[in-house]
Parts: sequence; C-alpha cells; structure tokens
Amino acid sequence: MLDEFDYAIKHFVPTLPSEIKKEAQDLLAKLSADAEADETNIRKAFYETGVQEYPHRRAYDELTHTSAEEQMKEMVLEHVDDTVRAVIKPHLESGVHLDELIRSEVFVNELAPDQRYQVEDGIMVAKSKLADAIKGEESDHGAQYKQLFEKWEKHAHEIQAKIDELDVLSQGGTENQQLEIKNKAARYREGFIVTETDPDLDEIKKEIEYWKDSFAEEEE
Repeated sequence: MLDEFDYAIKHFVPTLPSEIKKEAQDLLAKLSADAEADETNIRKAFYETGVQEYPHRRAYDELTHTSAEEQMKEMVLEHVDDTVRAVIKPHLESGVHLDELIRSEVFVNELAPDQRYQVEDGIMVAKSKLADAIKGEESDHGAQYKQLFEKWEKHAHEIQAKIDELDVLSQGGTENQQLEIKNKAARYREGFIVTETDPDLDEIKKEIEYWKDSFAEEEE
C-alpha cells in the first residue's frame, strides 16, 4: 500500500496545490517510518489525502478532455519531429485522446523507443504549460478550471453526504443487515483513497433505496 501511495503521489495532477502534495509526501514518510502503522491507519490517512485530491483530479481530467484538449494535442504535435508527427497526427485528429494514444498499438508498434519518448516528453511539456495557464487565474483555462473544481468539490460533498445517509440505515434491521450496510458504507468511503476506484454517486443512491425498500417491506 505504501508503494502504491508513493506511485500515486508521483502522478498527482500538476494542478494539485503544492501544500496538499507536500502533506501527502510527509504523511508517506511518517507512515513508512512507523513500524506500528497498520492497514487501518494507513487507509485512513490515504482517504484524507484522497478527499482533497479528488476534485482537483476530476477537474483537470475533464478540462484536458474538453476545452483544453485540442490545444494540448497541438503542443504535442509541435514538439515531435516530422516522422513522429506523420504517425500520430491522423489518430489525434480522428478523436483519439493523448492518454489513449500512448496506450495504443500504434504507439507501441509504429514508433521506436526514442520516438515514443518524444511523444511522452511532449505530453509532459503540454501538461506543464496547461498547469501554468490554469494557475494564472486571468486565463480562460484558469477560469474554467475553477468552475470545474467547484463542481467536483460539490459532487464530492454530495457523495460523502449519501455515504453518511447509508451509514445511518445501519441502525435498523438485523445484526447481519447492519454489518452489511456498514461494510458497504466503508467500501464507498474507500473509493476516495487515491489508489482506489472513485466512488459512484448513483450506485450509492441505489444502495440507499434498496435498503429503504427492504426495511419498508419487512414492516408490512
């Protein structure tokens, strides 16, 4: 788990505030040095980092797949040489995302290692330039990022509220039902851990409705 957390920290989106990344690095160092740190403590610490990281990552991902995507593609195409550009340009123009490109057979089979490095380096440069533009609040991307961040922060709060609502339902039913509900709520919370799959709001809502309906039927 510590290795996974280290990997996640190294791959945080470039728009994540430096203080959050520094806190995560300090936390990792503290946990790594604590021989008594168990899985429960580690997962709790990862969760706290994940809650802060979530809206920044989701906002950045949405921005780079919408309004900023074409600009990033152009920056990558300008960064590579003519031979590489001839290979990747048709795919990017057909709608393939940059992250999809570097996972594709085209990337592996049609480009030599040094050519793949050009593309990867170009993406890193594009991300760095985009992050600088986002941090400059006067830019269009900066304003868009702020709106997206606020949207995803609100979404995260709604998820947490629904998990709490599900947790409250664990006060009813049989002992086995209470345990099942508590385990479900705990699993959804773990979705905020930076190394786990994000929690799904619709799935949580359906879980709440399932238990409400079940308890209502049992009372009839």
